[in-house]
Amino acid sequence: MPKKSILFLLLVSASVSLNALDFTLNGKPWKSFTSEKLQTLSYPVPAEGNNAVGISIDELFPPMYDAWKMNISIEDGLIEKKETRLADQLPRIYLIKTDSEWALKGPGWTVEDVQGIDLRGEKLITSKLEIWTNWEGEDLLKEEISRYAELHNISINTVSVPRPDSKLIAVSGGGGSVPDLIMVQSTYMESLSKSESIQNLDYMYPEGLIKEGREAFSLNGKTWAVPFYYDAQMMFINTGLMETPKNSWTTKDYETYALQLKNREIIPSAWNAYSSSFLIPFQISFGKKTLIEPDGSVIINDEANIKSLKYILSLQERGLMEPMERDAMTSMFVSGDVGMIISASYSIPYFEKLGIPFEAVPLPINSETGIRLSGLLDFKGFAVPKKSRNTAAAVRLIEYLCGTGVQQRFTAAVSKLPASEAALELAAEANRYMKQLTVGSETGTIIPPDQAFGIYKNTMWKMLRFALSGRMTPEAVLEQTQKIINNNLQ
Repeated sequence: MPKKSILFLLLVSASVSLNALDFTLNGKPWKSFTSEKLQTLSYPVPAEGNNAVGISIDELFPPMYDAWKMNISIEDGLIEKKETRLADQLPRIYLIKTDSEWALKGPGWTVEDVQGIDLRGEKLITSKLEIWTNWEGEDLLKEEISRYAELHNISINTVSVPRPDSKLIAVSGGGGSVPDLIMVQSTYMESLSKSESIQNLDYMYPEGLIKEGREAFSLNGKTWAVPFYYDAQMMFINTGLMETPKNSWTTKDYETYALQLKNREIIPSAWNAYSSSFLIPFQISFGKKTLIEPDGSVIINDEANIKSLKYILSLQERGLMEPMERDAMTSMFVSGDVGMIISASYSIPYFEKLGIPFEAVPLPINSETGIRLSGLLDFKGFAVPKKSRNTAAAVRLIEYLCGTGVQQRFTAAVSKLPASEAALELAAEANRYMKQLTVGSETGTIIPPDQAFGIYKNTMWKMLRFALSGRMTPEAVLEQTQKIINNNLQ
């Protein structure tokens, strides 16, 4: 090869090296990223000022069992940074793009003009993980897990399981092979914890997640899962039939809209009023403070519940609301035969895909009490099976999935609310429904993890039909429901 060509290649190589950031582990090479590659991996991150983009350090190093310090190379030398439980802090230390290349931002400190980072600690030894998933957005979640696997050279088997809770209990009890991580719903907590199928995760709970998420997965003073996202109940409006109400609208406004639709011979509104999920928002708006009492009991025949049921029945009697099963309600909304329905945020991607004219707004404010109808907040999260073969690696994967990057990308794409407080703010610009979802969630009610809630829900499902059909008075329905719930709880 001619000398000029060799010299040219050496110069190109040197140029690439100078534009790259080196990441070493205990002084040994780990990975080297060009500035361009780091930018392709970057996303909005929490930092002073607007429009900061970067990437968390845990994505640039291998999963760590423990870490005690970072040696940060800058143009003028070396800066040493130590943090308590540094390995756990890595998801919240960000490499941020600046005008002068890259800065490293940790809790209360920033290092400018970073040239490279040497992390000192003990690397996790793992090559394979298995995770069971469920619910909406599984394909996108699989992409995020694949991104993690590729960054860290780990094989991760993601398996879709329709009822992961019951399958885990059966497999654990039968001595079968369990996954390292499992996706769960808050209502699974009692059965999973009582069967000793999952671990208590108090020891590793990530910082920066909303307190409601922890409440959703806590029982008997222990936290059994880490929240990933949650759905919130909304009022869906067919904008081809009516105008979109303001977020501050009231039940009086709702009734006005409904009457206008009725006068045009359109079904004003419909929801699955046979389910307690559509009674609870009204109960809270009429002054009920809690669904499960401190002693574990459920009180159903109180004034707030009676007022709620009477109000719903009055809507039905006036022809302003028609009770329907969920599938029928959704179908008629899609066909343009119903003006308003109550559903949850999981419906947004479905309606968007169909291309129908709609908007999602928070549930209205109760005109009588001034309290907004409290939509249910349905949390999904991750639990670690008690017999997981790779608990430490599963924990690091949870931290990644609950990190700022995944949280905002995933939730914005599928119209969920992120469990991460920082991601909620960052995702607001990426999804046009996020503001409405946030307004509704601020007064939402967490679905309790207690077994008592399951008894209440299943009993109300049967008993509400007697009220809606007119076969029993509201008072009689709630009295009988109370007796059945009490007997089941005993």
